[in-house]
Amino acid sequence: MLELIKRCPEYVCGYREYCQEAFDHNIIYFRPTDPKLIDGEWFSRTKNLYDKKETGQIRPISFHFWAVDGEKFIGEFQLRTELTQEVMNGIGSIGYAVRVSEQGKGYGTEILKQGFRIVKEHGMDKVLMNINDENLVSAHICEKLGGKLMDKIQSYNDAEGHHMMRRYWIYL
Repeated sequence: MLELIKRCPEYVCGYREYCQEAFDHNIIYFRPTDPKLIDGEWFSRTKNLYDKKETGQIRPISFHFWAVDGEKFIGEFQLRTELTQEVMNGIGSIGYAVRVSEQGKGYGTEILKQGFRIVKEHGMDKVLMNINDENLVSAHICEKLGGKLMDKIQSYNDAEGHHMMRRYWIYL
């Protein structure tokens, strides 16, 4: 059964495999860590950074969860609790991804459903999902879960380059 958990050392190997699949398949919509950077010390080396993100020492405040099904690493979920300009025009309130080998099994929908519980625990009643206009699967999942298209804007990031981005509000 899928569950969202805080990042932990026990699943680093699965996280590395997930990242490698994304790089092998040139996934650009939600680019994870370069798998070459994930070694035996990676978790301890990055823990302080993620702690700072959660305590607001690095903005926007963000919370990072890993999606696991038993021993299997499935994907990830990120929540940003502030509507900064970067959130509004780039990364959105929510980011999520499913590893390539597990796509098409309903995990994306389940990650978001469980993520919405985390959103509510943080006292939020709406989130913004920014989705590349060509990422039709993610747009479909967002709409299926109540996302209302606000608009489409031109956007840029290093992974996707210049592209059209759909911005959806999801009211919880």
